[in-house]
Amino acid sequence: MQLRYFFTVANEGSIRKAAEKLNLAASALSRRITQIEEDLGVPLFERQARGLRLTDAGQIYFDHARTTLRQEAWAIGEIEAIKDLRRGQIRVVCVEGTIGGIISDAIAEFRPKSPAVKLSVTRAGSTGVVRAVASDEADLGLAFDPPAHRDVMVIAQAPAPLYAVFAPGLALPEGPLSLSDLAGQPLAIPPDSSYGIRDVIDRVVRQNADIDLDPPLLCDSIFGLTGFALRGQGVSILPMCSIIDELRDGRLATRSLSDPALRDARIALLGRRHRTLPPVARRFCSILTRCLERAPY
Repeated sequence: MQLRYFFTVANEGSIRKAAEKLNLAASALSRRITQIEEDLGVPLFERQARGLRLTDAGQIYFDHARTTLRQEAWAIGEIEAIKDLRRGQIRVVCVEGTIGGIISDAIAEFRPKSPAVKLSVTRAGSTGVVRAVASDEADLGLAFDPPAHRDVMVIAQAPAPLYAVFAPGLALPEGPLSLSDLAGQPLAIPPDSSYGIRDVIDRVVRQNADIDLDPPLLCDSIFGLTGFALRGQGVSILPMCSIIDELRDGRLATRSLSDPALRDARIALLGRRHRTLPPVARRFCSILTRCLERAPY
């Protein structure tokens, strides 16, 4: 447990944030870290105004902690396999637009044979998904056009083109639209490039100096972006998997987008490079891969 306390503090760079994640009092966690440093006879952190920074000794201990915790997870996973994949824990971090469809479908297929396995699903922007997988805070991640990371590999991916999404009856030009065509429309998009959708949009804007976007709504929630379009306020830019129910019910309409970066976007299933997942997580990964490949686009 000492290693996990230290590892969480090192990842968060803050006693307070780590204590919240570990469900401990900050004072108790601080005492435990001090005790580890006293046992080792060296400081593991430099206390700075903006938080904690690993010392050279701390970095060595961090590498040891990460390796040990990973091996522990593998061993527990193998033991769980002997129990017919009936127990264990799987941590997934994903972009919000995949929860209602891809993730929910995978959970529904997985749970009948493994009802006692605990599943944790947390949402984050694509950059946050990559960071969580790289730091072993998640076993698997689903991200929209994720940035490359040396410690993260793509297990599977599927097309996820972006569409102009709007309420039926909104007047728009005929045929596929470009981002330039939408620049004059009231738009709802994510707030910054830590979100994969916004990162792709920003790439198109950087390549086209004549595009001047001034969206009236910046929102970090798919529900907020969808709600903007549903209520006839303007156009949102979203992948199909985020709005499949609204399309099926006829509450939303879509128009394809012609800019290559928007048209060729993808959703990727991510894992940590050189890490072997426990068997129960491997089974969920296989199911998630199939659900990703079946997702509408």
